[in-house]
Amino acid sequence: MSINILFWMKKIDYKNNLSLTKDGRNLRSVKTQASIVNSATDLFLQSKSLEWPTAEQIAKHSGVGLRTVYRQFDDMDGLVQACHKKFMIELKSKFIIEVPILNKIQDRINFLIKERIKIYDKYKYVFSYTISKFQKSSILMNGLIEANIKLRERFENIVPEIKNMSLIDQAFLDAMIAFPSWYRLSSHYKFSNDKIINKFTLQTIKLINQKD
Repeated sequence: MSINILFWMKKIDYKNNLSLTKDGRNLRSVKTQASIVNSATDLFLQSKSLEWPTAEQIAKHSGVGLRTVYRQFDDMDGLVQACHKKFMIELKSKFIIEVPILNKIQDRINFLIKERIKIYDKYKYVFSYTISKFQKSSILMNGLIEANIKLRERFENIVPEIKNMSLIDQAFLDAMIAFPSWYRLSSHYKFSNDKIINKFTLQTIKLINQKD
């Protein structure tokens, strides 16, 4: 059981405003919710589809009854929102990892690009689903904005040189290494991640070094 998701579930409950207390029933409810959320996210990532698993599939995978799923979450939208919260927690945890001491700017950029594409690759269906649905959901929209902010902050902290670029070059860089660019190069054009990483790294260095 993920400590992060249990910590989050004790603070936020979408149906009964439960909290993690000494009450055994509340504790079981929190654990059940966490199990359902973990099962839903596992099934979604394994499905390689932009469709969320059904309540029946989630119940079977998590080892609970179908009625239990609906008791813990009013509807599938509530469950999807809970899963998205879990993804955001996991994304933030990626940035706790310390960066090795890299003095050369190209090494720092290459490290960040590799790190970012690893995240894109693991969560590509989450990003794709969020992008396709975010206009209909403020939760997904805010989550997508938050994810992009975290990725940008990570880049600026390790490669502060990008702050000296013009605003249009900064915007161009954001667009160039954003998820949609990687996804198109990877899925549509079938370029390997190694080739994409190399190209993104070289183009980022060019942008930083060029003089207006």
